[in-house]
Amino acid sequence: MQTKGTCLIIGANGFIGSHLVDELAEVGYKVRAFDRYSKPAQFSKSNNVEIFQGDFFDDMTVFRSLQNIDYVFHSFSATTPFSADSDPYTDVSLNLLRNIQLFEKSVEAGVKKIAYISSGGAVYGTIAERKNVAEGDAPEPVSPYGIGKLASEYYLSYFNRKYGLDYVAYRLSNPYGPRQVTKNNQGVIPSFIKKMSEHEDITVIGDGTSSRDYIYIRDATAMMAQSFKNAQQHIYNLGSGQQTSVNEVIRTLQPLVHTESIVKYADEPKTFLRHAKIDTTRFANEFKIESSTSLEAGLRLTLEAI
Repeated sequence: MQTKGTCLIIGANGFIGSHLVDELAEVGYKVRAFDRYSKPAQFSKSNNVEIFQGDFFDDMTVFRSLQNIDYVFHSFSATTPFSADSDPYTDVSLNLLRNIQLFEKSVEAGVKKIAYISSGGAVYGTIAERKNVAEGDAPEPVSPYGIGKLASEYYLSYFNRKYGLDYVAYRLSNPYGPRQVTKNNQGVIPSFIKKMSEHEDITVIGDGTSSRDYIYIRDATAMMAQSFKNAQQHIYNLGSGQQTSVNEVIRTLQPLVHTESIVKYADEPKTFLRHAKIDTTRFANEFKIESSTSLEAGLRLTLEAI
């Protein structure tokens, strides 16, 4: 198979990044998988995949990683929504500042396009509680994590205008699936699976009626892999198009895990979003690709992988 180009995946051994490595390699791209590899590679071995071990915060390493690269997929984040809310200074210094430096080095290296993994709910903030928010709506982020993601998008727009660096930002909803870590507040689904499997109580923020758009990870990475090269817009909402409450997630999980954990409810913090409704029409209309894995099917696949 003739290669479609060479992609650098930053954060290649993480949850999203490892599935991007598999997806892009399977459809014919050469992949340079950049990560520290504090644990063995999670993605599949392939002749299309080059392991590139290094520190994203080392300038020379980043410079070397960008050589002979056509496309960059930036899926790494040094913080989580929870840690950024506790320490916004670290989020700015480790994410936003480093992202600007990456964009600058990408221009110098002659990269054709950057695909940036942004956040649907965090970027839109309070407006996504009131309506199905589209890409043209003005974001109202309320958390440092969302503010940082939006600022990185704006800097990509700046580099595009000033230097001609092409880019696409995927405002991804709530991906879940195999390889997702079960600690550090990385998502309710892996947290619930871990707690249920160990017969521990579950703690829910709020009354459980808060909702999110959950998308199975391989649906999300397939949508990215099939769209980034020919994307006509710079911003796309990416999700299943369906809202599911936390209580519904628990009800779907319990018979699959064969347990009924005690559910406890906790107060909502001030930056908590009760809903994160995103409109995925732009992507669906342009690419005719939609998420095809139901929540129950996705949860089964996740449990089988575990």
